Amino acid sequence: MTKLNNEYMVGLDIGTNSCGWVATDFDNNILKMHGKRALGSHLFDEGVSAADRRAFRTTRRRIKRRKWRLKLLEEIFDEEMAKVDPNFFARLKESGLSPLDTRKNVSSIVFPTKKMDKQFYKKFPTIYHLRNALMKQDKKFDLRAIYIAIHHIVKYRGNFLSNSSISNFSASKIEIDRFVNELNDLYSIFLPESGVIFDAGNASKVEDIIRNEQMFKLDKIKEIADVLPDTENKSGLKLSKKISKEISKAILGYKAKFEIILQVNVDKTDSSIWNFKLNDENADVNLSEITSDLTDTQLQILDLVRNLFSAISLLNIVDEGSTLSESMIRKYNDHAQDLKLLKTVIKNHSDRKKAHNLQLAYDKYVNNRHFVDVETKKAFPNKHLYRKSDFYEIVKKNLDASKEAVQIRKEIALDKFMPKQRSDENGVIPFQLNQIELDKIIENQGKYYPFLKEINPIKAHRMQAPYKLDELIRFRVPYYVGPMIEPTNSSYPQTRQNQSFAWMVRKAKGRITPWNFDEKVDRQKSANNFIKRLTTKDTYLFGEDVLPANSLLYQKYTVLDELNKISVNGKKLSKLSNLLCK
Repeated sequence: MTKLNNEYMVGLDIGTNSCGWVATDFDNNILKMHGKRALGSHLFDEGVSAADRRAFRTTRRRIKRRKWRLKLLEEIFDEEMAKVDPNFFARLKESGLSPLDTRKNVSSIVFPTKKMDKQFYKKFPTIYHLRNALMKQDKKFDLRAIYIAIHHIVKYRGNFLSNSSISNFSASKIEIDRFVNELNDLYSIFLPESGVIFDAGNASKVEDIIRNEQMFKLDKIKEIADVLPDTENKSGLKLSKKISKEISKAILGYKAKFEIILQVNVDKTDSSIWNFKLNDENADVNLSEITSDLTDTQLQILDLVRNLFSAISLLNIVDEGSTLSESMIRKYNDHAQDLKLLKTVIKNHSDRKKAHNLQLAYDKYVNNRHFVDVETKKAFPNKHLYRKSDFYEIVKKNLDASKEAVQIRKEIALDKFMPKQRSDENGVIPFQLNQIELDKIIENQGKYYPFLKEINPIKAHRMQAPYKLDELIRFRVPYYVGPMIEPTNSSYPQTRQNQSFAWMVRKAKGRITPWNFDEKVDRQKSANNFIKRLTTKDTYLFGEDVLPANSLLYQKYTVLDELNKISVNGKKLSKLSNLLCK
């Protein structure tokens, strides 16, 4: 039939990217429309969350604020630098241009001539050599060299995961005893009937295993997995061992099964999302995907494991009793010694193809992501050789049996071969390490350049940040303030689009800096606006704001709602309370 005159039923199958439909009579016979069976499907693009857009926006904002800090640093140095070298900042701005670019006026960067630059780089091969010299050598350094060092510190200031004060901060702290105790508390809440208990008495043994530089990482995993569970608790020992093994993998930078650590039932199709290394490139993506369905206790367990991983990674970056710069210089020297070993292997290798592969792998490894070579891609397809693990894999496959190769294999097993100053692992470096070095540079060079020792204008911060320059490292724009622009009615569409993500409220007009932030920005009103932007409207009472699940008023409602369901001797609790009151 071509027209449906009788009553009929429509069935819909609505999916994330399709909608299937069918029309039937009441006997479930599929009807016909225009000579065709009345069924089909409509395909459409699956809904995409704003997570990717948010990540890009966050990155843009972070880079913009970094440039803002560096601009403020330039302004502090500007007056004194003009006396020494009026064209210094102009040269720095041109340093990123190609030599073939017509806008480039000079070939040097730090100093006016190429020869002076060459002498400077020979004396200080890396920025950490310069930072170390500025801290330790009691002599007047060139102001340009001081600016370059402080610029590096401010640009790569480090993370804010630790709240420790500068005076109490130690890069060698890993606090295993605290980790184990907190882990026991969380698992007792999360899995009260499972019997999962970790042995706090073995915390010192675990720390000794982690700090043992001569033990291979795979052996460390096995040892930690053996001593971490409480062996006297037989009921939960099997599960405790299983969880301990995965925790030991995670904290030492190996691929771990986080569904076991957090005791989540996962389909085989989703297992790849839960199995990853905490230092993977995509670790943040994996974490964002798995955290959405976790409870508060599970999130706390995950944070504990991540924080310990960061502490152990930092222990491998910064040597105990050394500054960050001293540790980086040690890496530089170790890399030079390892390179001699590798060159000897390449020179004496009987298989020239393997020798060439070693050369290609090293070229890619040290030139990082910026080096793209057709020959390297052809030799090692699907390999990201800027990653240490991939580089190690190729090196081991192409080594010979020489004594130098044996030494290289040993260093690879200890995870010490060819360390680099710049790597993804540097993300665990806290800002305190950089501020300690900044303060030492200021104290040492402030004798010759008094403007460096200008006191922090914010009196409340002087205990932790005594100098004005310290605020460029310590200051963070609060997340609830957002972009430092005011939402206004602009006639420009792009401006209106940008301002749709702004909610800051000002106290006063004028330029915002780390030193006048509280004078210019109303934190309380900005925070209120931030919360209001996240508040949705009720689906029953139209136009009314919903209450946050953890608000005091809603929590009171949920408690009373539970109490109303309780009966004592067949009487509701509310009625019983009325009788008691009488």
